[in-house]
Amino acid sequence: MIIKLKKENEEILLKIAELEKEIFPESFYSLEVLKEMSQKDEYTILVCDDDVKGYLLLHDSYDLYEIMKIATKKEFRKNGVGKELIDYYLNIYDKNLFLEVRESNKAAKRFYENIGFVIVGNRKNYYPNGETAVLMSLERN
Repeated sequence: MIIKLKKENEEILLKIAELEKEIFPESFYSLEVLKEMSQKDEYTILVCDDDVKGYLLLHDSYDLYEIMKIATKKEFRKNGVGKELIDYYLNIYDKNLFLEVRESNKAAKRFYENIGFVIVGNRKNYYPNGETAVLMSLERN
């Protein structure tokens, strides 16, 4: 079951922050940042179940939504959690989706392409280690 956080839910935000730190040790998305995001209308936070099997952080950028982060607990990967989160978005919202993914993350690029995202460009030296970010978009309108 997908849950859209309405406003700050400390218990779920803590679970997201812990999972974020586990998967992305140097992530910007600390508990404090997630709390701030949950209070702002331009951010949407979706989670898969109360135990947070996965989460999707979205930013409303006027004419499109940007996927800021999507992650799934290791034991639930390849079980449709990420697709379920994106499908929820696709069933509720009609704005285009945009994201950046590491050039080396072939599994993620394949996942997005299977949903319908297309590569629209790249940003050289985007990540701190100098890696290129691949820009992908899913046109809805």
